Amino acid sequence: MPKNTRCAFCAIAACLLLAAALAAQQPSCNPWKFERDAAADFSFKQRACSQAARLAKPSMALHAAVVAGFGQWRNNPEVFHQSPDEFAHRFAVFYARRTAQNTGELLAGYFNHEDPRPHISQDHGFWNRTRSALLSVVQTKDADGSVRPALAPIAGAFGSGMVGVACYERNNDAAHGFRRSGIVYSTYFANALFREFKPDLSTFAYRLLRQKRPY
Repeated sequence: MPKNTRCAFCAIAACLLLAAALAAQQPSCNPWKFERDAAADFSFKQRACSQAARLAKPSMALHAAVVAGFGQWRNNPEVFHQSPDEFAHRFAVFYARRTAQNTGELLAGYFNHEDPRPHISQDHGFWNRTRSALLSVVQTKDADGSVRPALAPIAGAFGSGMVGVACYERNNDAAHGFRRSGIVYSTYFANALFREFKPDLSTFAYRLLRQKRPY
């Protein structure tokens, strides 16, 4: 079996084994309930369960396949000799970077006592809601209302970016690692905005579909 293919299978197997091991250790692990429960347990094991479940989701494998396919088509990051096995390598690199990202979020969030659950602001008005969504990436609030810097997104972004330095054949210097880290960090802001306005977008799409429905 080619080296890149073995790398892909090893990455997938490691992710699935991590998820299975955590689930076996904690039968009550329910990451989706954890994200929605106001009285959730923020223990290290529960946080790890949630992160492992994200890696084992079928949608993550589909995301990896799409990203690897697009990178294969564009030859980006560039490799010297394109081959079908390179798709497996890109697929494995996606999982390696995502695992490093989730691990960074897990460790930084746990030691910095950050609430890992997604939040929607209670503000009104487009600009106030946008501001709250963006600030949720760079700061975390304690129970008493005090604000501290949020380290989990930073650690996740650096984990993903720097793992890419070790995985790619070219563009594998520190400058490209910091560049990839910046790109990953920007996705936290995009996700926060989408999460904030998702109910409004869903309502808008529903009304639009109803208007086009024939009677």
